[in-house]
Amino acid sequence: MTMTTHDAPTPYRPAQSEAYTVTAVLLLVAGGFVVPVVGWFAGVVMLWAGPRWSAADKWLGTLVWPAVVVVPLAAGLATAAAVGRDLGPGVLAGGIVGAITVLVGLPWAFVHLLRAAR
Repeated sequence: MTMTTHDAPTPYRPAQSEAYTVTAVLLLVAGGFVVPVVGWFAGVVMLWAGPRWSAADKWLGTLVWPAVVVVPLAAGLATAAAVGRDLGPGVLAGGIVGAITVLVGLPWAFVHLLRAAR
């Protein structure tokens, strides 16, 4: 008897409540804004304790919020350095990059982590 690709067993994923999954992901993407650092840290702990995410998903969830803070800051500083220490354009560039990162990166990470848990 030969196995076809659709006969392959699905990997076992231990039971985890939907509320736990949603809470962990919400804390990861929004907790750092609501309760700075502590909210994000709680989400990271829940994410790494949860059995339903792969190691790659756990690293993504861990790094997404710091990236939202660091990337705009780095863009602002780089722009300020490029225009001769005038912070106005740097703040503008950081704000634009930050808005794009928040509006695109966080929702994408939220959806990705919720789907990965299923």
